[in-house]
Amino acid sequence: MWYNTLVMTAKKFGGLAPLLLMILLLTACGQVVTRPAVRAAATRTPTATLAPPVIVPTSTPDNYIPPPTATPTVTPEPIIHSIQAGENLFIIAAQYGVSRDLLREVNGIENERALQVGQKLLIPVAGWGGPAEPTPTVTPTALPAAVENVFFHPSPLGELMVLGEVVNASATDLERVAVQIALFDDADRLLASQTATMALDALAPGQRSPFAVLFMETPERYASYQATVVSAAPAYVGTMQRDLEPVGVALEQHDQGLVALAGRVRNDGDVEAVDVIVVVTLYDPLGRVVGTRSVATDPAAIAFGGGEADFFVEIVPAGPVLTYTVQAQGRQLQ
Repeated sequence: MWYNTLVMTAKKFGGLAPLLLMILLLTACGQVVTRPAVRAAATRTPTATLAPPVIVPTSTPDNYIPPPTATPTVTPEPIIHSIQAGENLFIIAAQYGVSRDLLREVNGIENERALQVGQKLLIPVAGWGGPAEPTPTVTPTALPAAVENVFFHPSPLGELMVLGEVVNASATDLERVAVQIALFDDADRLLASQTATMALDALAPGQRSPFAVLFMETPERYASYQATVVSAAPAYVGTMQRDLEPVGVALEQHDQGLVALAGRVRNDGDVEAVDVIVVVTLYDPLGRVVGTRSVATDPAAIAFGGGEADFFVEIVPAGPVLTYTVQAQGRQLQ
């Protein structure tokens, strides 16, 4: 019945489409229509950062003993030595208390005479191949001094006397000057060495002093030598008497080769001189030292203000004598 009414109504309003619309409206009665929920846009959630754990301190007992700490092993560092003027392997080895042969082996040295001033040498120390830890020694720094006019005099008894003189090339008075003579074979291997001090106690700038080095046995097959100043120190001259002058010196040469010198030493200072000695040096025509000797004056003390004392010396020279020098030294009476 209500269907016929709808049809008739639809016809009245002009067709089927309005009818279908009405049916849909009637079927929707009694239902709740809701708006679709709006979905929130996705947002990036930050990554959480973990905080470090909090360490709660605990009380340490009084008798706490910390665990042992490992002690690192220290490897000794090698010593680098720069060769100075007048040094050789024998001197350097003695300075550091190591073997000269080990120095040669470590540094690959075949010809010792080819060493140069300023050349670097590796000094072996304990812990990496050296025989012992080097023990430092207090030695005076060598000052400029040179060895000159060297003369070799072998004796019939097999001894070898090496004569020469030291010249002070510095501007400082020197004392405790020592000279070393080293003998080498034809392969530059060290055969023997000896050291001696100069005849004068102190050496003024430009002054010369003789020395004599004695080898009790002449090394066989020595082919070359090296003469070096191995020590020298600034001299204390406060008590030295520098006003002594040799006067009236006369030289006599005898047929047997003996040379005799006689003369006097005069004290021109204003202080009495004591322990006065005279140092005589003989030179051959080539300027080499062929004889030297030191003697005390008679008396050994000389009054100030022109006082004099005699001296007399005899020398058997190692060669022909052309010239000579006479030097006097002494101390002031305190």
